[in-house]
Amino acid sequence: MIRGIIISAWLVGACAAYATDTVRVCSYNLLKFSQDNEDGRIPQFKRILDSIRPDIVVCSEVADASVGPRFVSEVLTWDPFAATPYYDGPDTEITVLYNQRVLRLLGTKRIPTELRDIFETTLEHLDDKGDPDDTIVVYGLHLKASSSSSDEAQRQREVSSMNARMTTLAKVLICGDFNVYSPGESAMQALIGPSAPRRFIDPLGTNWRRNDASFASFYTQCTRATTISACGGGVDGGIDDRFDFILASTDLAPRVLTSTYTAFGNDGAIRFNKSINDPPNQKVSAEIAAALLCASDHLPIYVDVVLGDVPASVDDAEGTSWWTCDGHTITVAPGTADVSVYSSHGRRVAFLPTSSSMQRIEDLPTGLYILQRQNRNARALIVR
Repeated sequence: MIRGIIISAWLVGACAAYATDTVRVCSYNLLKFSQDNEDGRIPQFKRILDSIRPDIVVCSEVADASVGPRFVSEVLTWDPFAATPYYDGPDTEITVLYNQRVLRLLGTKRIPTELRDIFETTLEHLDDKGDPDDTIVVYGLHLKASSSSSDEAQRQREVSSMNARMTTLAKVLICGDFNVYSPGESAMQALIGPSAPRRFIDPLGTNWRRNDASFASFYTQCTRATTISACGGGVDGGIDDRFDFILASTDLAPRVLTSTYTAFGNDGAIRFNKSINDPPNQKVSAEIAAALLCASDHLPIYVDVVLGDVPASVDDAEGTSWWTCDGHTITVAPGTADVSVYSSHGRRVAFLPTSSSMQRIEDLPTGLYILQRQNRNARALIVR
């Protein structure tokens, strides 16, 4: 994950500093996970999520209250995680797991639909001192499956239920298993279309198609060519559908690092009617591919989002000012460890190796940049 200093470098004008951070958000269908349907999958989920290292995990197909305590104690062990309260509603549920080092729970709300509740979670982002500096609302949903016209119509009604009760706060994500078959489907258009009551942005765009080799890297379902009864059940069919999404509100979309949007384990190979490890996966190890095959019949997806917007010093945690910006030029102090500069899309646009001399980055186009020192978790800043 890119964590570092966020800089909005303008070609004219002074630079003012704002504390920010990158938060990794993951959406994962856990395939009817319950204590009775664990099927030895906890170690596999640990391998997968330990590789992703998310700060927020939106879990769908939660079938009992065991997901929260088990994932907190046995899966997400690198930081102090917590789970939202479990509500036993119709069909399966949504549970949100969040990293308490950077996030605090403000509240939850259930939105009933014809099939499953949609789950609203409001989280407060914490700065490096543990003080709140931003708020994000996350909706977890699992829409009606199958491809008939009545199924499509039901998905639209479920989205309409959410739209009718949606927060007015600016920074919103919608995550989950949408079960849609095209971006033109009415449920999607109610979220991303020009007439949507509140428009959301799909980081991968709106021209994808299912079962099309051109979009093989987009697909999240199904990981198995055949049903594997010892791996939680699920369906077969191979990787040819894009059912899982993370959409951002128009206010939050500029802070989404679109190049980090990933269907984890999808290496872009054409696997229609094939499993995630056939042919051998080129993106993850054989061990991780086997875990993805069995843990769920969906791949997890994730994306990095910039949160926080509180005035801050340009000094880092040690009180040493190692960079400055005058609106035209970013200057890095002598002796600073290797510095990489990334665009908001995650592309590295400059690299400054450690030097005994002062170094400068000049004439960057107006925009959002990430300035990261080697092996350092410096505070993030937006400079205007």
